[in-house]
Amino acid sequence: MKAITGVLIIGFITGVVSYYYLGEPRTEVKVVEVEKVVERIVPLEREVVKTVEVPKLVEKTVTVVKEVPTTKTRIVYLPQIPENIKVDIKEQYCLALNMYREAGNQSVAGMIAVGRVVMNRVSDRRFPGSPCEVIYEGPQTESWKTKGKDVPESERKYYPVRNKCQFSWYCDGKEDDVINTESVKWKIANDIAYQILVFDRWGGIVEGATHYHADYVSPAWNKTMRLVATIDNHKFYRWD
Repeated sequence: MKAITGVLIIGFITGVVSYYYLGEPRTEVKVVEVEKVVERIVPLEREVVKTVEVPKLVEKTVTVVKEVPTTKTRIVYLPQIPENIKVDIKEQYCLALNMYREAGNQSVAGMIAVGRVVMNRVSDRRFPGSPCEVIYEGPQTESWKTKGKDVPESERKYYPVRNKCQFSWYCDGKEDDVINTESVKWKIANDIAYQILVFDRWGGIVEGATHYHADYVSPAWNKTMRLVATIDNHKFYRWD
């Protein structure tokens, strides 16, 4: 048995040796050292340089406006009065006063229109025959200071019945401000009164109107009259 085992071992060894030398060719492995260059990335230091802008000097021209008080002068050229025409100072004052009170806050045209209404009434037989009488027309009541007392008639005091006169400023119950006769408005009113009384100027401005009222009221009487003009905040009417 041992002999057989030995033979098998010897045969196995012989076969292996024969296969190694006589069998398939062997592949020879040759190891070659290859030098590989690997690029290395080296971070570079970055230098940051900050720049500072120097502000520019800008020249600006500043214009200073100074208010200088000025005096306005209004020159009114009055025509020469014909010898046969005389101006009643009282009537001129009444006419100027009414324009000043009624339209002193309006334009010159507005003042003229009010003045012409007074003169249109003077020319109408249904009204009194002078500017003063037209302006102060209306019922009056005697003051309690003189009523029932023994005083001369010339010393008795009368006042218009409130809201019963022709022009509201005269009987509205309010105290009228003192007129500054040096003011421009008063001088304009006085000039207009003069021109109307002496030369009958601006006769057609309100087309014969005898009534007017402010545009923020609507009295009952305007339903029976014709509207002929609107100047500033006044509406003017006449009878047909």
